[in-house]
Amino acid sequence: MGFPWRDAAQILDGLLRRYDVDPDHVHDVPAAWQAFTAFLALPVDGLEPVENDADGFMVQWGRYSWNDRLPSVAFTRQFAVDVRDAWTAPEDWYQPELWQVNLEMVFPDTPELAGVGRSSPADTGLDFSAPGPERNRAIRAVEQELARQPALQAAWASSPARSGVTLYAAD
Repeated sequence: MGFPWRDAAQILDGLLRRYDVDPDHVHDVPAAWQAFTAFLALPVDGLEPVENDADGFMVQWGRYSWNDRLPSVAFTRQFAVDVRDAWTAPEDWYQPELWQVNLEMVFPDTPELAGVGRSSPADTGLDFSAPGPERNRAIRAVEQELARQPALQAAWASSPARSGVTLYAAD
């Protein structure tokens, strides 16, 4: 039995705190990543089975208008959920809603971080490996990909200017 998907932000928040990371003031990106990978191991209730694409994760980075074009990195877990409480549309029209829980970290614009999303935002792609050994292998593959990105390595060694955990509809 897992946690209800609607509690994802609170669960991630609590795990971050267990790793001595303040979700609103991350100062240790590697510790935040450890907490996030622990979060990825937890089972979630209320997901809609969609050809094994109901629970995925990725790392995203770039410079976005909502962050004043400052370098940012986000650890993201995505869920496909059934929220049809009173929906009366025909069953063949139904699509599950996509929700994402993010730990977003926004960094000061320093020369070391100049390469983070300078040309365009990027991500590792969503991985839908099942929690357990498959997901652990996927996490290691993401870590290897991130290690090949000098700007992301600089972000890992930096302190974000601000951060926060959010849960929102990704549609």
